[in-house]
Amino acid sequence: MTLAPARLDEIRDVLAELVANPDGPPEPTELRALLDRCRSALADTLVDRDALAVANAEAGEELALWTGSLR
Repeated sequence: MTLAPARLDEIRDVLAELVANPDGPPEPTELRALLDRCRSALADTLVDRDALAVANAEAGEELALWTGSLR
């Protein structure tokens, strides 16, 4: 899974909301929605990271086979 550009923008928006909140923390009624968005963004990011790690390992193995480093 690679995160779509639109999803990356959504995750960046969640981060911006967490970092730059000049009015202080959100109202308690808004905290649940913010927590849900944070949880979803973190889960998507970790799934994407795991997929990239697997793809990187596979590419490294293919390169090693191609160059003769791994037989």
